[in-house]
Order: sequence, then structure tokens, then C-alpha cells
Amino acid sequence: MLVFQHLADFFETVSQDPRIGANHIVVYLALMNIWQSQNCPHQIEVASYEMLQVTRIRSPDTYLKHVKELAVFGYIRYQPALNEHVKAEIQFRKL
Repeated sequence: MLVFQHLADFFETVSQDPRIGANHIVVYLALMNIWQSQNCPHQIEVASYEMLQVTRIRSPDTYLKHVKELAVFGYIRYQPALNEHVKAEIQFRKL
């Protein structure tokens, strides 16, 4: 139930946010899928290469651009990985 309410809040919010495009939504939904598959922890850890496969975004730069914008726009908190062997940390913000 938590996931469905979170998604409903997300779609209600993005429907009024002209900055959000299709790639933002795809990235957010992929992150939500990972969050849900891990039983909705406080924070998730993700690797860019995993997200590229799930989102079907071809460029790591494009993926990172959209993740960073989601953070700037207030949808997530994003702590980037310091090197390629460490996963980035992401938390969802209450919308």
C-alpha cells in the first residue's frame, strides 16, 4: 500500500511540474521498483550500470543528469558514489 500511495503522490506532483520529462519518470519508476523489491528501506543503493539496463537509457551521462535533476527538483536525495566500486545512495522525499 505504501508504494501505491507514493506513486499516486508522485504522479499528482509531476503532472503539475513542467520540468519533469519522460526520462525523469522512467528513472524514478525504476528507483521505486528497486525500493519496493527491497521491502521499502529508508535508503537504497544503486549502481549506474544496473539502472542503465532497467531504464533502457543508453548514456550514463543522461542517466546521471536525470537523477541529479530529480534531486535538485526535490523528488529524491542523491548521494553519488565516490568511485565505480561503490553504489550511489538514494532516498525518496515525501511529496
